Amino acid sequence: MKANKMIAIALSALTLVGFNACKQKDKDAPANGDSEAALALDKTSLNLEVGQEETIAATIAVEWETSNPQAATVTPANDGKSAKVVAVAEGSAVITAKSKGGQTKTCVVAVKKAGGQTGAQLKGSQVWPIILDGVTYAANESKVVASFQPNDVDQFLYVWNQTYIGGTASGLNFHGNTEGYTALVVNEGNEWVATGNDWSGAGFCLTDAGEGWKAAEALRAAIVAAPDDYFLHIAIKSTDNFSHCFYLFGAENTTKFILGSKVIYDGTVYQDFTRDGAWHEFDIPMSNYVAGLAETTCAAGVNVFCVLTEGVPGAQLNLDAVYFYKK
Repeated sequence: MKANKMIAIALSALTLVGFNACKQKDKDAPANGDSEAALALDKTSLNLEVGQEETIAATIAVEWETSNPQAATVTPANDGKSAKVVAVAEGSAVITAKSKGGQTKTCVVAVKKAGGQTGAQLKGSQVWPIILDGVTYAANESKVVASFQPNDVDQFLYVWNQTYIGGTASGLNFHGNTEGYTALVVNEGNEWVATGNDWSGAGFCLTDAGEGWKAAEALRAAIVAAPDDYFLHIAIKSTDNFSHCFYLFGAENTTKFILGSKVIYDGTVYQDFTRDGAWHEFDIPMSNYVAGLAETTCAAGVNVFCVLTEGVPGAQLNLDAVYFYKK
């Protein structure tokens, strides 16, 4: 799949910037038909430092839970309607309130270090970013060997055959700030999918107009020389059940791995993730793919990171904090 067969989508349409409060995705009427007042929360987002706490209140009696107790805990109060949220460690969590009648509402909690910036320290001693917000990049710039991020000059995110459109980056990104993340949706109006082709895809391309592809080749060679030292970090979130197949350095046939529950596009399932709308992170060992990487060479126009999503209109692809790192 070469770059000249792709359709470019402007970076600004894909890496959406700005904060949108948690969407009210759930019905305001109780699921069981009981006469129950509409559920609402007095807060739909919180930005806390480690050790801080805050109270969330619901309009009716609810049960509370947190998607990530390692980042933020939630403790119900005696009144049955409110709860105390405590920031435990850097990261993010989704606090969910559920009523007896089946209504649910959520609040996204971002936790940062006391007195610090929201941009967390990335893993590893050296990093090669592909998707990363500016705050976190600035906090880790001393580690960056080369950036593979789209810049709309010589490095692009290409969408193949218009199979994706830009999605909505709602809530905080993986590192708990408001800069957005890469959100794509399989294109409902795309003739490629509509005519029975069962895939959609995109690639982060390093064109011959720049030097990024040379840095990719140097990284590939370093991985082959010391595969146990290198990893690919990916953060992903979704509320649907579709699977996504990834491959690296243009080596489509030898580096495929799947995040999801089923095999697609001849890939191998690495691991599934919970579809709760919260961020889930993976550290993919490059040692799994060293044989395939040893058989390829990066040249100008290489797609350093590619993704294929099931070709079902509306399928979500939300990615953030995608970077190679050396431990």
